[in-house]
Amino acid sequence: MTFFRQYSVILGIFVAVGITVLLLSSSDLIFSSGITFIDTELNRSSGEEVYVRTKLDFSSQEHMTAFPLSVNDWIGTEYDSTRWKEDLGADIILLRGYVPRSFSQPVFLLIMQAKTESSFHPPPVCYSAQGYEIQDKSKETITITETSWAESEGSKTVPVNKLVVIKESQEGDIIERRVVLYCYVKGNQFTTDTITMIRTEALAPIEDSYETSLINQKEFFNQAIPLMFEPAKQSEWHPIVMEMVDWGIGGYVVLAILICIPLGILIYPRTPWASGE
Repeated sequence: MTFFRQYSVILGIFVAVGITVLLLSSSDLIFSSGITFIDTELNRSSGEEVYVRTKLDFSSQEHMTAFPLSVNDWIGTEYDSTRWKEDLGADIILLRGYVPRSFSQPVFLLIMQAKTESSFHPPPVCYSAQGYEIQDKSKETITITETSWAESEGSKTVPVNKLVVIKESQEGDIIERRVVLYCYVKGNQFTTDTITMIRTEALAPIEDSYETSLINQKEFFNQAIPLMFEPAKQSEWHPIVMEMVDWGIGGYVVLAILICIPLGILIYPRTPWASGE
């Protein structure tokens, strides 16, 4: 007890600071599990992330499978994703090919969710491991024209990464070229530890411009994203202490207990009960 009494002031101040920081933090950090954001970086913020609310339950294979096979002008075909699931250690995978009604090259959609970042080897690494050479690596922006997005006060665009990869024969001739767009969906780290990747890819001419392939994928994203998300503004600062006040009497009781904890640490070691007098 002598040790506790000697350092009680430091300990009490430390706990008081921690509780103060917690109470003044934005309530969205803990209480908002519905808000997620779309970003181009896996392990850090790009500064270009877009806040959204999910309409699709990415953590449910059944719900993912129910994602429409008809996406406006695009008709989808299901592909077996069992091998992908096993090889990547992913929890949820959706793998489909979508073709516009005015026939052109299909756009292949991959949605994958896992609780470990090891399942998310960056696509540049994955394509290189499959024998592709990266011809171009940059970022693109998808403008969402769906009504609810167009009328939203939040962002109307979604950031994605772009890859252009080629595969060569033993003689050095280009035999395949693909354009890839992908982004990550990350949620509240206090309420979930899962990460989702959304990726599209399409074949492109070996030598000529790949612009048509890129435009097709951006158009597919434009029509598919509103089926997965709705726009959301990044919430204004609303401290947790105000969230607790909104709870009514229960919130006041919790606040009183939190305030009493550091006071108790400071006062109790100096009372007769602590010294046994």
